[in-house]
Amino acid sequence: MGTGVGVYYERLGRWNRVAQAIGYGGGSASLTVHRALADPRANGRATVTRLHDVIVEQLPPMRAPRVLDAGCGLGGTMFALSAALQATCTGVTLSPFQASQANAAAARLGVERRVSAVVQSYDAPPDGPFDLIVAIESLAHSPDPARSVASLARVLAPGACLVIVDDMPVEAARSSPDLATFKAGWQCPVLWSLEEYRRALSATGLELVRETDLTDSVRVRSHGSIGLLTALNRAAHLLPVAALRHVMDSHLGGLALERLTRNQLVRYRLLVARRPELRVS
Repeated sequence: MGTGVGVYYERLGRWNRVAQAIGYGGGSASLTVHRALADPRANGRATVTRLHDVIVEQLPPMRAPRVLDAGCGLGGTMFALSAALQATCTGVTLSPFQASQANAAAARLGVERRVSAVVQSYDAPPDGPFDLIVAIESLAHSPDPARSVASLARVLAPGACLVIVDDMPVEAARSSPDLATFKAGWQCPVLWSLEEYRRALSATGLELVRETDLTDSVRVRSHGSIGLLTALNRAAHLLPVAALRHVMDSHLGGLALERLTRNQLVRYRLLVARRPELRVS
């Protein structure tokens, strides 16, 4: 993983902290920055906690597992899994800001012995074995997804699961200018399709046991709203502040992703792969 992704998340994290302070939002309050999904527990309103519930529902029974969050962000997923599974969680991120925020939150919540974040690449993950690895909207940033998947697979315990949640383009998306805008804005150099993930998981010896398409639960804006916000975003690019333009590029990529999702050119999918148990001869 390159340093560009680390800078990207440093700038986004600091911007989100300022944005929250002035009432704009930005995800920091929940410590979760992944996609919000329609939540039946909230009368269909989209919540950032719904994805955690879906992940737990898809897993086999686990008792106090050791969990690696590959691309942990601000730590929200680790706190959710620690509570739901009585798990001990280690998170890796390329952003010192994100790691410090996650560790500060763990101390504030009194779970610092069970939840911690380190500045490290998931291409060189902490020593396992882990009973569960989650990679939520993080493998999209890998310049070499095959290497990343293989690196994570190596630290899985026998019988353990790797959960991948990410945006996966369909073939028709490859010619869309929106895909290029999204990949540039969100620092996604490759962005694998479902078929590419299937092949890579098989090549590492993992068995793909679940595929869930979550796209219909994603709430995106109307084409009109996306167009208006895109125009405002481009106007903000005229400001002579490099860090702000970096953030605006990210937001522009997000708007392109919304359009791709609305046009059914990108699917938001959850995959669960399992490392086979050791055979006793």
